[in-house]
Amino acid sequence: MITFEDVTKRFPDGTVAVDHLDLEIPTGRTTVLVGPSGCGKTTSLRMINRMVELTSGTVAIDGDDVRTREPAVLRRSIGYVIQQAGLFPHRTVLDNIATVPFLLGWDKRKARERAGELMELVGLEPGQARRYPHQLSGGQQQRVGVARALAADPPVLLMDEPFSAVDPVVRASLQEELIRLQDELQKTIVFVTHDIEEAVKIGDAIAVFRPGGRLAQFDVPERLLAEPVDEFVEGFIGYDRGVRRLSFFPARTLSLRSDVVVDAGTSAEKARSVARDAAEPWLLVVDPDKRPLGWVSAETLEGAAGDRELGSLALVGYGHIFVVATDSLRAALDASVLSPAGRAIGVDTDGTVVGVVSQADLGAAIWSAGDAAVPVGGRD
Repeated sequence: MITFEDVTKRFPDGTVAVDHLDLEIPTGRTTVLVGPSGCGKTTSLRMINRMVELTSGTVAIDGDDVRTREPAVLRRSIGYVIQQAGLFPHRTVLDNIATVPFLLGWDKRKARERAGELMELVGLEPGQARRYPHQLSGGQQQRVGVARALAADPPVLLMDEPFSAVDPVVRASLQEELIRLQDELQKTIVFVTHDIEEAVKIGDAIAVFRPGGRLAQFDVPERLLAEPVDEFVEGFIGYDRGVRRLSFFPARTLSLRSDVVVDAGTSAEKARSVARDAAEPWLLVVDPDKRPLGWVSAETLEGAAGDRELGSLALVGYGHIFVVATDSLRAALDASVLSPAGRAIGVDTDGTVVGVVSQADLGAAIWSAGDAAVPVGGRD
């Protein structure tokens, strides 16, 4: 556990960056520090490894005041990942990752073996080991930075806006990779970001800082979204916090309709009967393996010859899908909004169709979720 007890940081010009901070960061979890620029979140993080010295109060790791340890020794025991990775340009990927083990006196063979293991862990190819940082993409460099921070197996990992310099697609991939790694490694991670979306996605707990370095709210993401303590927190989170909160309610609770799912070999006449019985303006057409092909409207069916198979008709694209077992109500809502039929398609983990849900039925489920207590156990 990392504890801040009445911690203040005042710079020589009188600027107060952190003001009387009390915070307990739990062991083995990801805690995100978030807030507007200049609110003290990076300063707070850097006081943990003494890259910034506090003015008053105590920062402790598992009860030991960080000021009782030599800064260089302390930093070698804490992983640290920053923007742009901060790699040594003259060292190979393998030797960049092995930096801390080298400093700790490991022999080169052992250090490089460890670096090779970590390359695989963070999703880097063995063939990249002898490359130099300038030969890698931004996302690959950040993976090297994460691997280097993990090289000596530190219990604490500090991450200062590590993904902010890469494009949104790579950033999402790196966030997913971090979640996967944390599930496996269970490090005590302190992660700084200005992006509340990122904080909600990766954080087990979120500390929101006000301008002036004061803590506004410290809570699990679910409760932060549901119950912001004041107008500042509510404004910082944004007015779409209700939609974000749906990420914590599982899609597996939805009632899906399978009676409007028809095989591509079905005749238009039979499909018309199915649509009338179901009182639905759209049917989902699937292939023999029950994978979605597209939507057919009741209007199209009425104009088609009775013996024509649905697979020969002009189908409407099916848009996005959601995985029933693992996705959230937010993913289902997104799929329904993007669907040309206004219906979300739920599939199993193999991609075969389980059923569909209309926006009206989804809305009822969302209404129930909005009235529900904050779910326990984290995001689905």
